[in-house]
Amino acid sequence: MARIIPARKWVGRLAGWGFAALLVVAASPGLRGAEAPVIKLPRLTAPDGRPIDAAPPPNGATVVIFYSSECPISNAYSPALNRLSGELPAGRVKFVGLCVDPDLSNADVLTHAKDFELKFAIARDREGTVARRLGATVTPEAFVIDGQGRLRYHGRIDDQFAARQKRNANPATNELRDAIRAVLEGREVASSFIASVGCPLPEPPREVLKPTYTRDVSVVLQKNCQECHRPGQVGPFPLETYEQARKRATDIADVADDRRMPPWKAAPQAAPRFKHDRSMSDADIAVLSVWAENGAPEGDPADLPAPVKFADDWKLGTPDLVLEMPQDFPVHASGDDIYRCFVIPTNLPEDMYVEAVEYRPGNRRVVHHILAYTDVSGAARKRDEADAGPGYSCFSGPGVQVQGDLGGWAPGNEASRLPEGVGRVLPRKADVIVQVHYHPDGKPETDRTRVGLHFAKKPVKQIMHAAAAVNAEFELPPGQSNIEVKAEWTAPVDLEAIGVTPHMHLLGRDIAMSVKYPDGRTEDLVKIPDWDFRWQNTYYFEKPVDLPKGTVLRVVSHFDNSERNPLNPTHPPKPVHWGEATTDEMCIGFISITQKGQDLTRPGAKDELREVLKNQTEEFHKEREKRIRARQKAVRS
Repeated sequence: MARIIPARKWVGRLAGWGFAALLVVAASPGLRGAEAPVIKLPRLTAPDGRPIDAAPPPNGATVVIFYSSECPISNAYSPALNRLSGELPAGRVKFVGLCVDPDLSNADVLTHAKDFELKFAIARDREGTVARRLGATVTPEAFVIDGQGRLRYHGRIDDQFAARQKRNANPATNELRDAIRAVLEGREVASSFIASVGCPLPEPPREVLKPTYTRDVSVVLQKNCQECHRPGQVGPFPLETYEQARKRATDIADVADDRRMPPWKAAPQAAPRFKHDRSMSDADIAVLSVWAENGAPEGDPADLPAPVKFADDWKLGTPDLVLEMPQDFPVHASGDDIYRCFVIPTNLPEDMYVEAVEYRPGNRRVVHHILAYTDVSGAARKRDEADAGPGYSCFSGPGVQVQGDLGGWAPGNEASRLPEGVGRVLPRKADVIVQVHYHPDGKPETDRTRVGLHFAKKPVKQIMHAAAAVNAEFELPPGQSNIEVKAEWTAPVDLEAIGVTPHMHLLGRDIAMSVKYPDGRTEDLVKIPDWDFRWQNTYYFEKPVDLPKGTVLRVVSHFDNSERNPLNPTHPPKPVHWGEATTDEMCIGFISITQKGQDLTRPGAKDELREVLKNQTEEFHKEREKRIRARQKAVRS
């Protein structure tokens, strides 16, 4: 059985190290595949700021090469590595080079890569910490990790060099290529370790100032954790004092390493950037890790910063309209999570524009997240009347056709206003459906959540609408763990994107949204590499993203319908299709948009985008019905 080595025993990071969590071990000669140690690769960032997904494909491998721009042997291998990275199956092998030069700038590293025409991704290991903990001693040195995260090979690339400054006249072996091919073909690697010939790693810094709680860690916790980890909030324990942090130092470092906390599922990306990004910086993660590894020292009390004062009232000021659940909702002490929709009338005499929505969970100990929708049909009221108790049961969404949405809330989300001149429409006499996800905390609780609406004070030129790339015709066969489902939507007119909301259910593994522009350029909008239905979010951009007419919104998602998926609601697994139920699935990429150049303040101007999107949606459903009828006819014939 593969061995998983605890990270705390192996990883010693330095502040400013620049990498996220990495579970590292040194390879041992003679280890077979099933005995090989399991490695969790880091989230890496290229010198130009772009994120690098180093996780090995489930049916492939990741190759990590430690290199130095100042090592002649390392440089001499650049052509061979370029050839090797190009000749192996695309999509099954990832090549990542880690530059260990401590004194080069990011620009220097990029220049070196350009000069040597490196065709694979590169990142930094400035202090050589990752290389030493992995067991690398020289540059270049290679590591091959298979799709299950097992370290299958460690050592030289081939036998071109017998020693430093001594090149073989007749090289005969290709250990790295052979190891990769063995992994791809499901075979054992002939030798799991062969010593590499190269230049010694740079010497580590002689002295490093170790972080303390009072000077370093307290600031990290204030910035990243205390919003939820304080009395009365959703965090299960407070992190406001040294003792509260000290007794959990290792666990805090681990969950930060794994990016489980703070709850922010989007992968780092250079652009477009998100508002209210809750992800912890690599430097802050390094501070927590090194602090824990060095015994969690307290430090000088004089270094302790002043406590953070969190607002207990409406953060954007008194709302123009407060929507409140009509009565307390009881949450049981244990059992399954609860998804409940509460229907709240607005009784507005005319349509209103909303520029900001602020959510006030009544009991943050049990409120996991909130979503809100507008309904003008009365369908939600009927569901409410037919369901005993306050509100009605709902899982994925409100379960009725809605007019629009009012965003949502999750722990750590901050209320903010839409860009000036942009608003959401709240129709006259509309009901607001407030869907609350409750998570029992071990004792009976009650909740009465409120929603504050801030109406636009300045003229609204553009109305924010929602569109979506949807695939409702897939099947997830039982027993398969990496099923790909795609969806697309085309911008019908020139638009601007305000934010995106990926959506799947319990079988989701990962999901990504991107766009392909009419000129052929592509751009990532959001990637969720580790989907978790419990932590859904809308990711609003710092600046609107232009979507010219004809731009294609693409969604690529993967699902795990195997027995190994602990969230699979059916045992044994069964075929799964589109649907609203817990045991069904969805593949949707919602996008919040405005019409480019729209100005509703002009005389006679109308919200044409609403009608365009309505027609587009009706056409989508017509085409879907045609395909369904055609398949049914083919089956009958």
